[in-house]
Amino acid sequence: MSVDYLSALNIGSGLNTTELVDSLVEAEGAPQKSRIDKQRSRRTVEISGLAQVKQGMTSLETGVAGFDGKTGLAVTSTTSSVTASIHNAALAGSFSHNLEVDQLASKQVLVFDGFSDETDAVGTGSLTFSFGSWETDGSFSANADLNNVTIDITEENNSLAGLVDAINSADMNVTASLLLADGATYSLVLTSREGADHAMHISTSEDASNPGLATFNYDAVDATVETVSGADAILKLDGQTITRSQNEITDLIDGINLTLQGTTSSTERIVGSFSEDSALTAMNGIIDEMNSLHELLGTLAKRDITGDDDGPLAGDPLVRSMQNQLRSMTTKPIVGFADDAIYLAEFGVRTERDGTISLDEDAFRSAFELDPDRFAAITNSRITSSSGLVKPSVLTVDPPAGVYSFVIEDDLSATLADTDMNVSGSRYSIADGDMRGLVIDITNNGADASIYVGVSLVDELISFADEMLANNSDLDRKMDRYNDDLVTYDEDQQKLDERLENIRERYQIQFATMEAAVTSLNRTGESITNMMDAWRASLKE
Repeated sequence: MSVDYLSALNIGSGLNTTELVDSLVEAEGAPQKSRIDKQRSRRTVEISGLAQVKQGMTSLETGVAGFDGKTGLAVTSTTSSVTASIHNAALAGSFSHNLEVDQLASKQVLVFDGFSDETDAVGTGSLTFSFGSWETDGSFSANADLNNVTIDITEENNSLAGLVDAINSADMNVTASLLLADGATYSLVLTSREGADHAMHISTSEDASNPGLATFNYDAVDATVETVSGADAILKLDGQTITRSQNEITDLIDGINLTLQGTTSSTERIVGSFSEDSALTAMNGIIDEMNSLHELLGTLAKRDITGDDDGPLAGDPLVRSMQNQLRSMTTKPIVGFADDAIYLAEFGVRTERDGTISLDEDAFRSAFELDPDRFAAITNSRITSSSGLVKPSVLTVDPPAGVYSFVIEDDLSATLADTDMNVSGSRYSIADGDMRGLVIDITNNGADASIYVGVSLVDELISFADEMLANNSDLDRKMDRYNDDLVTYDEDQQKLDERLENIRERYQIQFATMEAAVTSLNRTGESITNMMDAWRASLKE
């Protein structure tokens, strides 16, 4: 607190000049300070509102992603020996199959023992791994699809542990590990991937000056080294015997992943059927997520008649654009899943007067029961063909949603949507344009077909959120701009403070000069008064 010492000593003008200066400076700066404070307060509230929008978009993206691929298809099995799950909802449909598992796929395991420590030297040179199958006559048949892999052992990694690291670093589907067998000796354990045609054949080349690698030769069947032989899974699907090199099987039932966990003692059932309840749960969940964002944007952008209860982002054009985009997703056609467009209204989705959406569950159940495949338009993007001889897929850029006509000629040239396609064997593609990421593979000579490219509502919502949350998005740039404004307001405040301090100093100098003049005049007055008092006293004598 400033103290006016001149006033306290009852000298000078008697005015409280400190308070006068404070009042004058405050009056000088009040309008500008009020303007800066209002601007800063408004921007702070707006930034908080935009942060809520960002959080709302994140919640939408996370929430609807949980329903991606949830088509209502439920897969059950009558045995614990086989588990079934959907790995490609675009291909999966209802099914029912008899299944027997006679043999699980196994990995070949080779064990080389007799080492005293993991630092034991193994020699220098190289080991070459070949992969294939060991026949019953003891011969080895190489797998033409797998390349040989050579590992070099030098002075730097000449140890049992160094050999383990070298094998594991070779990325050849062989796992090396050390096993402390009996508390005193170590064993090198090599494990291949599953399947009879992924077994190991190991040949070594030793440096004459530093031998030892020949210990790890495996160029003939040796039951003392091979503790488990590689084998294929053997199973029967509807009575047909099938072999696979792995216990994870994705190409037996369209879109379904089978995991073999044991053999079966009798015929079991694997069933896939559509569940209205599961689909309804997904639909309600998606609607809840959309309504949550709609209500958040509405609260933030709310306009009050008097303006006293406006939302923090009232009138913001970016928020209004988001509201419009979200609203359009409830009414626009979803194409690329069938010859005709699909609308949310078909599934009982309704838009209420306040902009929220609701679901008529009876209408939903009726629509789903009539054609459960159409529900994929809500939860599962896919690319399909009307012909089993034509298989479309995406390698790079996703093509736009729609239905495209694939026409193949007698000379096996083809067009897609009247655009000539490049041909490489049985694969067709387009060099550039919107469809450049799509490829089509044909079986036999193919057939004319419709290619369906469908983008689900879930993926549309995820893309919408991704666009808003991306670096340098409209939302990102607006928040950066508003944060820059706060820095500018701080700078303006600093400049105002500096200017007011200069004004304060000027007022203080001016008042000090005035006080000095008043003090001088007061002293002159006192001298005159004293002189007059002395003169009067002399007259009385």
